[in-house]
Amino acid sequence: MTVAIVGPTASGKSALALRVAEALGAEIISADSRQVYRGLDVGTAKPTAADRARVPHHLIDIVDPGDRYDVSRYQRDARGAHADIQRRGRAIVVVGGTGLYVRALLDELALDARPSDPDLRARLTALADAEGSEALHARLADLDPASAREVDVRNVRRLIRYLEVATLAGPVARDSAPEATIEATRVALAPPRAWLDARIDERARAMVEGGVLDEARWLRGLGLDPRTPSLSAHGYVHWLAHLAGSIDLETAIARTVRDTRAYARRQMTWFRADPRVTWIDPLVTDPLDLVLKTVRA
Repeated sequence: MTVAIVGPTASGKSALALRVAEALGAEIISADSRQVYRGLDVGTAKPTAADRARVPHHLIDIVDPGDRYDVSRYQRDARGAHADIQRRGRAIVVVGGTGLYVRALLDELALDARPSDPDLRARLTALADAEGSEALHARLADLDPASAREVDVRNVRRLIRYLEVATLAGPVARDSAPEATIEATRVALAPPRAWLDARIDERARAMVEGGVLDEARWLRGLGLDPRTPSLSAHGYVHWLAHLAGSIDLETAIARTVRDTRAYARRQMTWFRADPRVTWIDPLVTDPLDLVLKTVRA
């Protein structure tokens, strides 16, 4: 049995996944593209050590911040973890808000078949260096508007990859219900927008209290290229700017909140395109009961 719990950031997915996993005797596979990095605990809202002691978690803390980790590697790792858990006869809860990771694990997504061209990639990288990520995003909007709506304008690596595919093969095909490789019950949390916005603000401030600036200092000490994927986790660029003296703390918090709210909107757009998802408002009733009823229906 596989259950996927998805939805926007700060909606309560991780807490619900723990409860569902305990109810089903399951293990958890993370589908979060930033929680794979060691040391980025507060800024990515990772499950705590106590949470991970309650239920086994997979695909968290598996690479260092300077390492390259992409969706193709995630697909291999996550499907390997899924197969291992199944062999041991346990249920599986997939939880996360990175829609492409969820699809890579559960659906027929032939990532290795997508075209690539190192020369084109180098030219696009040079364009990003010369004109910024906005130039990449504008070009992608012309070639593949749907992908442009989904990708963060500051995520240079993903913009380059989408542009590479769109240039060589045209827009990414989007089947509203792609063929599933792994059958799963899919549920998404959809709290009211005002509640979610307030929750995102509260969480950004709690991160400061929780030590996110210490994480940013540690990252700064690694001397990573600013375009390193791990640094695109929401907020780190602003915490680093604050440490450099470019902005004050309140501005860093405000920009983190702004970016995270925008990311949550993109997540909702992604998951609402999938008709297989059952949507739950966690403020209306206990989502655990609804998830278990959906699983057992």
